[in-house]
Amino acid sequence: MNAYLFTALTTRSQVRPTTGRSGTTNALQTWDGCESLIVFGDSPDEAQKRFETGLHATPEGENPAEVAIRKIAAAQFVDQLFTESGPAPLDWPKILEQVEAQTENTPVDDFEQGYWVDVEQLVRPEKLSFSAGTLQSDLPEDIRSGLNWSADKQFLFVLSVLSPLAPPPPPLDEPETDDADLADPTDENLEKSEPVGIGELYETFPQALDKEAAALIRARNSAVAAWLWRRYAATTRLAVNSIRIDPWCGAVNLP
Repeated sequence: MNAYLFTALTTRSQVRPTTGRSGTTNALQTWDGCESLIVFGDSPDEAQKRFETGLHATPEGENPAEVAIRKIAAAQFVDQLFTESGPAPLDWPKILEQVEAQTENTPVDDFEQGYWVDVEQLVRPEKLSFSAGTLQSDLPEDIRSGLNWSADKQFLFVLSVLSPLAPPPPPLDEPETDDADLADPTDENLEKSEPVGIGELYETFPQALDKEAAALIRARNSAVAAWLWRRYAATTRLAVNSIRIDPWCGAVNLP
């Protein structure tokens, strides 16, 4: 049984009550979103089907939202848990139990975990610190002072190894238009505006970028988590790929 990290860009549409000058009326509302989930399966196709089924699932009601999946990014998890004391078996049932217990009993301080840190810029493959201790001293004071450095307090981090960005397509030559040919913006037959492009959605939801791999890391903060990955990947084809770190995003129950 393998584990995969899926992230989807979605557009949801639903008729909702809207209050205006003439009172409350029903109007179609549309919004974009991004959802991530760890999914288990024997193959990528099987896991993706489970993920898509979950995205389309709607609560019972007279007017459920319609979900359009714009883009799915997926990556298989590296088959080990990265820790400061060395690699460990990736025991998913045990990990899910620990996450549930920690969520119920421990208040979470997102700031000291360091999701706000730009680990891609601060933990570079060409200039890796010798140890977690030297990493602490190598970071700028305004960064390291906000992070947890107690080795007794550990957190789970989901690291994504991003695919190289494709070059933007060349601009298209557009024919010249006469002002008289422009459509009247009040024309009732004017088509609705196009949905937000994928490129623009990436700016809002960078976690949806294409991925080469995913890793689960237990560390004291995000900078150390990134350092652990960089050290592991140094001799692999993923050594120079960009990375990002996100919080635990949830997982579907193991079959």
